[in-house]
Amino acid sequence: MGFLGPEKSFTWEAAKRSLDGVLTPIDTITGIFDSLERGYIDIGVVPYINSLEGPVGEVIDNLAIRSLVVSRVIEMRIELCIASRGIPRIIYTHPHAAGQARRKIAELGAQVMYTRSTSEAVEIFMRGCTDCGVIASPRALEDVEEKICGIEDSESRTRFAVISREIGRSHRYTHTAIIFTVPNKPGSLYRALEPIARESINMSFIYSRPTRLSPWQYFFLAELECSECDYAIEDMKRHTTSLKIAGRYSIELLD
Repeated sequence: MGFLGPEKSFTWEAAKRSLDGVLTPIDTITGIFDSLERGYIDIGVVPYINSLEGPVGEVIDNLAIRSLVVSRVIEMRIELCIASRGIPRIIYTHPHAAGQARRKIAELGAQVMYTRSTSEAVEIFMRGCTDCGVIASPRALEDVEEKICGIEDSESRTRFAVISREIGRSHRYTHTAIIFTVPNKPGSLYRALEPIARESINMSFIYSRPTRLSPWQYFFLAELECSECDYAIEDMKRHTTSLKIAGRYSIELLD
C-alpha cells in the first residue's frame, strides 16, 4: 500500500489505523497514482478533502484523467502543532496545513515554505535550522518537547481516499463521487444536475476545477449521498460532455 509519506504524516496515520498490510511511503500524490497504474502497489492512500480547506486539487486532477477510482474514504480529526527555534522567520509545512492554521501564522508574521507533506517538514526542521518553525501532527513532533498544539483555526477534519483500480463490491456504499463536464452555455450545469434533484438525492458538495487542457474550461467533482443512483447518473449523461463515476464508498470515522 502506498501512502503520501514519509512516516508520521497524517496520511500515514490514517492508513496505519484503518488498513492492514505493508505501508510504502511515496513522495508525491501523483507518484502514488503513477505507482498504482504501473502495478507497483495495489492501493494508494491520499488526502482527499479537508473541512476547512476543501478538496486536494492534485488528487482531483489525477482522478479526472485516469481510470483509477476511490474505493474507501477514511475521516480523521486533524490536530496541528507548531514547534520553533527562537521566533520563527520561516515555517515549514504542507500547504493544506498552512491553510488550516492561518491565524497562528499571521500572528507570528513568518514566511511559509511549503513541503510535500507535514512529516517531510519535520525532517527539514530536525536537521537543524535557526529562526525556523514547523507545523505538523502531534505524532510527527512527538520527539520535540517544546511545542504548542491545537493551533488550527477551528475544528478540522480530513477525509483520506483509498485509491484503487476498481470499485469493490464487498459492502453497501452510502456515497458516490462523479466528475463531469458540461457545455459552455447558459443553464448547462442546472440541466446536468436536474436528475439528481428530481430523484431527491442530496449532494454533499460540488467543486469546480480547471481541466488544465484549455484556458477557462472546468470540470466538476460532486459527491452524492446515494448507493444506488445509476438511473439518475445515466440521465445526467444526456446533459454533460463527459461523466465518470470517480468512486463509491462509505465514510469511515476513526475517532
